Amino acid sequence: MNRVKFGLITILIILVVILLPQPNEWLHRSSRTILRPIFPPAPDIRDKAVLESEAFWIAFQFFRAHRFEFKNRRYMTIIDYSKPSTAKRLFLIDMESGEVKKMTVSHGRNSGWLYATKFSNDPDSFRSSKGFFRTGGKYYGKLGACMQLQGLQKGVNDNALSRGIIMHGAHYANPKSIVLNRGRLGRSLGCPAIPMELAEDVIDKIKNGSLLYIHAKAEGGPKVLASAPGAE
Repeated sequence: MNRVKFGLITILIILVVILLPQPNEWLHRSSRTILRPIFPPAPDIRDKAVLESEAFWIAFQFFRAHRFEFKNRRYMTIIDYSKPSTAKRLFLIDMESGEVKKMTVSHGRNSGWLYATKFSNDPDSFRSSKGFFRTGGKYYGKLGACMQLQGLQKGVNDNALSRGIIMHGAHYANPKSIVLNRGRLGRSLGCPAIPMELAEDVIDKIKNGSLLYIHAKAEGGPKVLASAPGAE
């Protein structure tokens, strides 16, 4: 009988250690998140188009398999570059409430005109990178509020930090710039730039270790740097 009790207590302790966050994670997690199972079901996404998209399921499957590598599990961000720059193709997903916030996002000037069709991991290519990223810390620069992005896929986006690929706000990423740019959104030097007036709020939500996935057509299966150091 004592052995049975000891075994049950041991199992309980192991589950508590696995499920509870580290001390520096408490700010990013509510009680509902803490009690979520190790392999969580898909959140109750309120936007049917996002829920049924290929981009969402690729991102969610990666998140579910690697969730303990992300400190900030409250939010997941998807940029769907299979859509034109005139569309609201950035989806900020609240993994607890299922709420989805959509906005425009720029691609690199050498990635394409209306669509992003060419991607690169090379410095000075002025092209966007695709794949899975972990968000880093927030800082302020000449572009205002900015956030580092750490690429997790070797040979695909792992040069993001050295390239200076960040999320930042830009006036050319505002939908109003479409008219000035002859029917497309303004383009960046490779960064996913979002409307200036939204940058602070978005970065505050997804900074410090959340998943950001940049989707493109014909995604391959490159090696993931599962234990890459955080970018904070």
